[in-house]
Amino acid sequence: MIDQLYQKAILKQASAATGNGKLEAADCVLTIHNPLCGDRITIYLNLNGGEITEFSHETKACVLCQASASILGFCSTGETEETIQLIQDKLKQKLTQKNWPEEKHAPHEWPKTKWNALNIFQPVSDHKTRYSCVTLPFEAILKALRGEG
Repeated sequence: MIDQLYQKAILKQASAATGNGKLEAADCVLTIHNPLCGDRITIYLNLNGGEITEFSHETKACVLCQASASILGFCSTGETEETIQLIQDKLKQKLTQKNWPEEKHAPHEWPKTKWNALNIFQPVSDHKTRYSCVTLPFEAILKALRGEG
């Protein structure tokens, strides 16, 4: 199971840790955790008119959660709550599908091509108990954008 889940693309994205670190003087700060597995993430955002201008995170979590947070670090700038919600909904839907098209075969699967990076999570579709590891950073950013928590 571990070899199937932790493929090179996921490990590479997690180790990139894009956006990792504390954003000083952030407009929004939110920490959430998954009590079932112990994943914990703190999101830092700066906003301009509802648009994300800066994003960072501190993640103490499994590789899946780290990789998901890293993708947000790369992709979230310039996005709004509406777009992030759309991406999260699409991600949750795709996690329940057994056969995702490969990124090169599905360039228009996501609202913007930069989000194709999420296709690395296709192997997680066989492990329902791990879906929340991938979606936790999205839950955190959405709660922060909504002023929850």
